[in-house]
Amino acid sequence: MKLSLAGLLLLTVALPGCAAPLGRQRDGTMDAQTKNQSRSVSRRAAFLAATLCLTLTGCMMPMGEKDPSDSHSSSKPAAELLQRMMELTEETVQLHGGRWVHGDPEETVWDANDPSALQGIPCSGPGKTYRYDNMIFGPAVDDPAAAVDKYVSHFEQQGFVETNRYNADVPTDIGSGYYIMLTLADKEGNILFYQAGNHLSTVSVEGPCTDDPAMKVAPARTTPTT
Repeated sequence: MKLSLAGLLLLTVALPGCAAPLGRQRDGTMDAQTKNQSRSVSRRAAFLAATLCLTLTGCMMPMGEKDPSDSHSSSKPAAELLQRMMELTEETVQLHGGRWVHGDPEETVWDANDPSALQGIPCSGPGKTYRYDNMIFGPAVDDPAAAVDKYVSHFEQQGFVETNRYNADVPTDIGSGYYIMLTLADKEGNILFYQAGNHLSTVSVEGPCTDDPAMKVAPARTTPTT
């Protein structure tokens, strides 16, 4: 059984001893106990998200089956794909509301002008193509169903189509309530994995593949336009 990239990233964040591939390690003033507590919370949250994602048939593919986003390989400039992925992530943040963070122990706050933590990830299949993938964690919601309906309605207006949906109860050792996770995809090969829950919320944005060599270079922070 082959996992999609989003599922693999979620598992990597969750496994003990693994560094979050999308999280940034930067010097801070937190003591060791605080860092360990933060790391534990992040990993447990990521593991829960991974469990939900792997339950979705849309996040699991039989061995040998092609990742849907790989079929959208192109020669689009890396900068264009990066900008679109950052826009989709920021749209989610604004639509959902609240404080969103990366999966690193310091819980670095999401910044739409700072893609420096990202780097192109190899796509499966023949040819040397790469894609961007971003995952961040956000606040809980009182009504996951309402949050999901609002999310789907917003992105359907941009041509996205819902491809899967799954809901589950929050594990009793973590809290109470439930989660809804869904996937949306557009014709350009962008895929949104959105989870709204009573305990936490997450979004993972996966872009299409491209053979632009610039994908192998980590992007720099951008200066917001005024």
